[in-house]
Amino acid sequence: MEVIALNNSCEYGQPGIFRGHLRFESPRLAGYKWEICEIRGKKPGPRLCICAGIHPNEVSAIEAAVRLQRLFDPENMEGSVSIIPLINQPGLFQYPQYVCPLDGKNIEHTFPGKKDGTFSEALCDAIMNEWCTGADCLIDMHGGDLRENVSKFVMYQHTDDPQHNARGRQIAMCFDAEFVLALPTRFMDKPGTYSPSAFAQNGRLAVLPEAGANGLLTEDTISFFVEGVLNVARTLGIITTPLSEIRNARIHCDDYLWVYCPAGGDFHSAVEPGDRVTKGQRLGTISDLFGETLAELSAPDAGFVLWRITHPSIKEGSFAGAIGIEEN
Repeated sequence: MEVIALNNSCEYGQPGIFRGHLRFESPRLAGYKWEICEIRGKKPGPRLCICAGIHPNEVSAIEAAVRLQRLFDPENMEGSVSIIPLINQPGLFQYPQYVCPLDGKNIEHTFPGKKDGTFSEALCDAIMNEWCTGADCLIDMHGGDLRENVSKFVMYQHTDDPQHNARGRQIAMCFDAEFVLALPTRFMDKPGTYSPSAFAQNGRLAVLPEAGANGLLTEDTISFFVEGVLNVARTLGIITTPLSEIRNARIHCDDYLWVYCPAGGDFHSAVEPGDRVTKGQRLGTISDLFGETLAELSAPDAGFVLWRITHPSIKEGSFAGAIGIEEN
């Protein structure tokens, strides 16, 4: 990993505030550089990595990453906080929904990646094995793409290690979320998976908070990310200011079921994020351009709506939303 400092930056790895760019080792990533801000206290301590913009339309998360750069003071902290506000650099100013324009892959579903793979695969490998080396936790911020409405929730990976699970839940509980989702262990077995699942494969910790709607900046959503990250830093012992107030229920869920459309057409939702649903409950309908119902979507199990698609036009086989299953 190569870092290039801006003129107003301290030296990388030294106490103070580093601002600049980094380049990763893989030739697949040549030609791109990533903005990075790293704040390091005078005393050694935990390392926290924070990223946003894996999906570049999830703008409240990106704005939170920008604001967080000015909320850590190297004179009053221990350890370091490293922030990359926009991961999907090829998607900047192109507004792709979910994917990297260079290879058509969803970066978030490509972890752990591989160094000699496609651009997205090489980037996931670089995030894990270059930037996040030695990190106590990665916070991978998401939510509110151009055609979706997302409840406030945060995911971590459940494993066979009780200590890892307890730590993951503790960090996830730092966010003022409606739902805290422990991803079941089957997510760790996928060749391309979420960052928390990939990190957990070798005992490392990552959490993924989500919030927002329709590619819009809102202060409420930005605050969800900012205050959650600050609470994580407090919990890790990086800063010592008091924890911010928690107002939401933080209902615990232990499964994550996506709902797909059996037919293409206009989706008319009957539920909203945060709604409790019963097994088999109608979630919405798909109709054609004559207004005739083609199919109904139903809840695969009892739980809560974590997010749903807001644009009515959905093709067959595409996702329409997801249900979180409440922990027993």
